[in-house]
Amino acid sequence: DTVYTREGTLAHAMCELKARKYFLTGIGPKKYQTGMDKFRGDPLWQDEMDGHTDAYLDALKDIAATFAEMPYVALEQRVDFSGYVPEGFGTADCIMIGGEVLHIVDFKYGKGVDVSAEDNPQLKLYAMGAIEQYMAFYDIFTVRMTIVQPRIKREPDTWEMPARDLLRW
Repeated sequence: DTVYTREGTLAHAMCELKARKYFLTGIGPKKYQTGMDKFRGDPLWQDEMDGHTDAYLDALKDIAATFAEMPYVALEQRVDFSGYVPEGFGTADCIMIGGEVLHIVDFKYGKGVDVSAEDNPQLKLYAMGAIEQYMAFYDIFTVRMTIVQPRIKREPDTWEMPARDLLRW
């Protein structure tokens, strides 16, 4: 557990709070402000975190706007891909589903390694777990995977593939 991982955990928690306030109900202005005050009181807080986590929320808003209607949104969703990898599971930062499209979004706070969405095994496994979890409720034909890494790249990195090809992988 390094200072970098704890910093990333703090930034992820901020991303979740901001996304919950925007996409889901139950977080009013007071609850949001209390959460943000708590983050600002953390010894690892840096002012730049606010801008980087806003960039994540902006990316989510842009992705949601690509759907014909407001997509189903799940935040910090545990996905189980143990059908493909023994004891395989993870937590997807954001899952959006609508119009036969599943979109997995992963926030990376690190600034050392540029992570690409193209053919990314972590995202592909998360997408497989999400397909398993939601296939009873949604017909998913296209999978989009996005990495938002605002400390390295200005724009989110997105890669797309047919769901059947992903499941064949």
